Amino acid sequence: MRASAAQAVLFVDPDWNGLRRYGRMLTAAVNAKGVMDVDTVKGCTLGLAAHGERGCYDDCYARTIAAYRGFDFAVSVKRGFCDREHLATIRRILAGHDASWYRVGTHGDPSHDWTHTASVCWYLRDSGRTPVIVTKHWNTIEDDQLERLVKLNAVVNTSVSGMDTDAEIAHRVAQIRRLREAGLRSVARVVTCSFGTSSWAARCAERQNYLLSLDSVIDNPFRPSVTNEHVLSGDICTTNRLDSIGGTHVSLHSESAHLGHCKSCPDQCGVDDEIVAVATAQLEKETQSALWVEKEEFEYVPSVIGSGYEQAVADLAVEDGIAHRAARKNMQIHSAVIFLVNGEFSGFMTFQNNHDIGEFCLLQSVIRPDRYTDERYLAMVQHVIDQNTSDYPAFMTTNPKSKFETPKLFTKLGFETYLKMGEFHYMIHGKIEDSRFKLLAHMTMTNAWHSVKGDWLRVKREWNARIEEAGEREQIPNPLLATREGCWGGKTSMANVVAGKSHNQNASVLDPTACEVILRFFMPSDGRRVYNPFGGGVQFGFIAGAYGYEYVASELRQNQCDANNALCREFTGVQWVQSDSSTYVPEDRCDLVFTCPPYYKVEKYLDYDGNPPEGELNTMSTYDEFRDALFAGYAIAAEALNDNRFFVVMTGDSRDKNGAYYCSEAETEMYLKSIGLSVYNKIVYLESEFTRLAQAKTTLKVRKFPKCEQKIIVAYKGDMGEIAGLFPPVGRL
Repeated sequence: MRASAAQAVLFVDPDWNGLRRYGRMLTAAVNAKGVMDVDTVKGCTLGLAAHGERGCYDDCYARTIAAYRGFDFAVSVKRGFCDREHLATIRRILAGHDASWYRVGTHGDPSHDWTHTASVCWYLRDSGRTPVIVTKHWNTIEDDQLERLVKLNAVVNTSVSGMDTDAEIAHRVAQIRRLREAGLRSVARVVTCSFGTSSWAARCAERQNYLLSLDSVIDNPFRPSVTNEHVLSGDICTTNRLDSIGGTHVSLHSESAHLGHCKSCPDQCGVDDEIVAVATAQLEKETQSALWVEKEEFEYVPSVIGSGYEQAVADLAVEDGIAHRAARKNMQIHSAVIFLVNGEFSGFMTFQNNHDIGEFCLLQSVIRPDRYTDERYLAMVQHVIDQNTSDYPAFMTTNPKSKFETPKLFTKLGFETYLKMGEFHYMIHGKIEDSRFKLLAHMTMTNAWHSVKGDWLRVKREWNARIEEAGEREQIPNPLLATREGCWGGKTSMANVVAGKSHNQNASVLDPTACEVILRFFMPSDGRRVYNPFGGGVQFGFIAGAYGYEYVASELRQNQCDANNALCREFTGVQWVQSDSSTYVPEDRCDLVFTCPPYYKVEKYLDYDGNPPEGELNTMSTYDEFRDALFAGYAIAAEALNDNRFFVVMTGDSRDKNGAYYCSEAETEMYLKSIGLSVYNKIVYLESEFTRLAQAKTTLKVRKFPKCEQKIIVAYKGDMGEIAGLFPPVGRL
């Protein structure tokens, strides 16, 4: 097994002493005494901080071994699982050991992180082995972690000695009693000595006698080094015992203390006959089951809460990590398929059958690693899909960290990817067009819309292709910018200067992706008609018609009206009316107002005769005249808008001859407020920065930052409390 890359990070530590740090990968190994050691923590920061660099009793054997092997015992390191295979391997190692238990806390104190220690033991519960945790309680275990250890039938050995201080003994004895009161098997693991006659030795002997008088005591003889100061002074008496495993230089309080192999030890670290019998029975049950064909069942529950599987789902979800949300109460309200093997809980998949919205969402899933196969997981997902009896579009988000929630696996079940963000695949089982609203939602999500991202551009290309087809059919050249070639800046535009060629023939072209998002999000469920004052290009009307809506646009230039009406000939109820938008009153009321008016003095708009028509906004001599004509059209549009509807302005700003902004965006917001509308969203539409970056090389000299965005101001007419009920639901994202 290999540690992950994250576990092999090199670092520069100003306090580095030349010793290695322990690795973070959990190991399971049998020591010289025959004990299966699974240390959740290596090293003992708190112990060395309390008693100096030689550790407890000036002779910590674990620190001595660490120093011999070149490890820094003063740094506690948590050790865990690299992946599912690593977890399964550790379980197999434990299950194959001949003892019914394993020990945690040989070369480090598990109390360094009780939550981590309890979690590791919980993950290993399926090994059928009882965890024995040896600790000095440098940190006090929390109640919730204590409850987890009780559920595991864990045994805690509290290491304590007459050589401890009075305060340390009081704390550790209090923890022994607290653990027992909680229902845990709690043992006093007393490090005993044969003491000399000094006053220090006498006090230690007195404390030791007290500790040995406690219930459930293990006599653990001290094995000091020959250089221990108390051995040299005669305060601790030692003897050499060749039969002693783990060090032959021993201080024996009692000649009957066990010094040999673990297998022959009567104490078994406090694991009593009852606990051994439970663990053995579990092992026998699993062994017997393996001899027969396992019975697999899938049980549907309408809600995890109330099913009796609440805790089992929560525990497995937390253990899995990726599916951890399934442990939350607000997620357990959902339905689930429970996977059972021989009647035993072995996995789950939660899902939501949302009849209000008309969608079916697959949520969290996991199968216990020791029960997992691809075939079983596929079968469980298929049982979930079978619950979609209303044949709603079914949605699933695959997780790149998951071993089984993969696009490949769900493709086998008929799912199709409609959006890819990073390594996440958003997939649908059903008609791909039913995922369109979710696709648009995922592409936007916040008030910053990036128009140069992959999926945004893909949608844009789709619409542009349809408009190009209409142009070819109607024999209209350049249909995306019909009648406006060269109106942006001609040969002096930044695109010409930087790239050597024009972009959109130097015309501003409305983004069809933005149009579709605005139409889908801001048209009410029962809406029918869009009105667009200062109508301009074809994009919004074309998309509205494609969705089956009526669309009326007021546009001053006859050539633009004629071109757009021809391009939208296939749609019923889509029309550009040649008129002055500042005075035109639409015949019918509308359910959405959208407009993308010109920037002042930026573009030229010409009609058939090669001249701008009378009243064209950019021919007005002052910005104030431009603004007043614009707002006059907005007032009429707002009056024609039904109540509880949106008014959307996609706009920008321009500069006067001195370089100062006119502040058209801000004035638009204030004007909409002044006529009784509420400004509900302020969206930033981000364009390509390429030409702007080139422009900045010149403009930054005068502290002018080139503009690369437009604003989409979304106002609302009516009671905003009604929005959720009047507009189409987005569903689960």
